[in-house]
Amino acid sequence: RRRRVQLDKEFRSFAEKIADAGKGDNLQVDMPYRDLGFNGVPARSSVYIQPTTECLIQITEPPFTVITLNDIEIVHLERVQFGLKNFDMVIVFQDFQRPPVHINTIPVESLDSVKDWLDSIDTPYSEGPLNLNWGTIMKTVTADPHEFFAGGGWSFLAAESDDEEQSEEEESAFEVSDEDLASDESSEDESDFDDDASADASEEEMSEDESGEDWDEMEEKAKKRDRESGLDDEDRRPAKGGKSKKR
Repeated sequence: RRRRVQLDKEFRSFAEKIADAGKGDNLQVDMPYRDLGFNGVPARSSVYIQPTTECLIQITEPPFTVITLNDIEIVHLERVQFGLKNFDMVIVFQDFQRPPVHINTIPVESLDSVKDWLDSIDTPYSEGPLNLNWGTIMKTVTADPHEFFAGGGWSFLAAESDDEEQSEEEESAFEVSDEDLASDESSEDESDFDDDASADASEEEMSEDESGEDWDEMEEKAKKRDRESGLDDEDRRPAKGGKSKKR
């Protein structure tokens, strides 16, 4: 820790001396804005990349990266889609003979801050869900720049982003329609259940009515049999005080 503090002091002293030496030549020392920085892989390993007033730099590990902001034509953000933890940045230069610079594996948490920074420096940018073949794209641009821009220029990058958003909206609408369909099916099932229950209840009531009528008929028949049985007994019973006849 002491060593780090000592190095910070030495570097600050060196920067101040450079600034003082450049005053006569109208030179200004450009300082990075650490709060606007983000992690990314411009070469072999992940490093902390920081913007300055004039540049985007990485001077932590070789090979160092220093990109002058005024040289940038457009910035395209690749692999920007839901569910991915990282995205990539492609920097296209105004000199189309110069190959684009790729900064890969930037944490998605830095996406909004990167967009805000690009807006603040008035640098056009676009985004899309896929990695593009920039070798082929730049060959098309350099083959006939006039025809390229007459045909829409870099608008195809924004069109790619719009297609992705439209696809997501369609998927969202499809999901909503599925939910509505499930709700309708549930309502139909409940309606069928109610109809079945009503039909069963009606059948039970009819069965009870029929059973009730059968019971009344049976009871009436039983009473009738009892009455008839009673009359037969009276016919068979001998009259009081009567004598049997002898032959």
